[in-house]
Amino acid sequence: MSAPWSTARPLPIALLVLAGAAASPLGGSLVREIDFVSLNQRAGVLFHGRCIDRKEVPGAEPFGYTEYTFEVIEGVKGCRDASGKAVETLTVRHAGTRSGHVRSDGLEVPPLKLGVPDYEVGEEVVLFLTRESKHGLCAPVGLSQGKFSVLRAKGRVLVRNSLANRCLFDTLELSPPRGLSQIEARTLRESGEALNLREFLDACRKLNDA
Repeated sequence: MSAPWSTARPLPIALLVLAGAAASPLGGSLVREIDFVSLNQRAGVLFHGRCIDRKEVPGAEPFGYTEYTFEVIEGVKGCRDASGKAVETLTVRHAGTRSGHVRSDGLEVPPLKLGVPDYEVGEEVVLFLTRESKHGLCAPVGLSQGKFSVLRAKGRVLVRNSLANRCLFDTLELSPPRGLSQIEARTLRESGEALNLREFLDACRKLNDA
């Protein structure tokens, strides 16, 4: 079943931030780096999932978007329906498209690239998403900082830290945030770019439950 999106409204992120990121040749390089605690606090939805469908709507108003459906492998935050039951799938919409379109008046409109990460069908990720805007759109918190790739190799399941934020865990100093032990905070700090998926999700859950 597909989850109804949260009715809560975020502070406006919208297109000025996204356009600023898109204006940079490095995509999200103009977005401020976000630490691990803030990443969890700012996410309205947080889950480990696999993309099972992708659909572009380039001619939508007021701007084109791409719709993704995810199989929810493990929901951490914002992944329950109105009855409180854990959802099996989530459908989200991100501003921007890879494809252009031709308007009814014959004008060709180019692809809309705003620096928002996208996903391939079959791709496995952990996503920290903003709450839905009034236009029905969301985005990863901090753009590419809120998208983590899941890797499976030699019996290990890892999550890769986004290269957009190499300092994600630097603020986890000797006095760890509420919900995390010193050992857990140290493990995250010393993990580098690839972390154990289970340890990562457990740390996220503890921060959000604290």
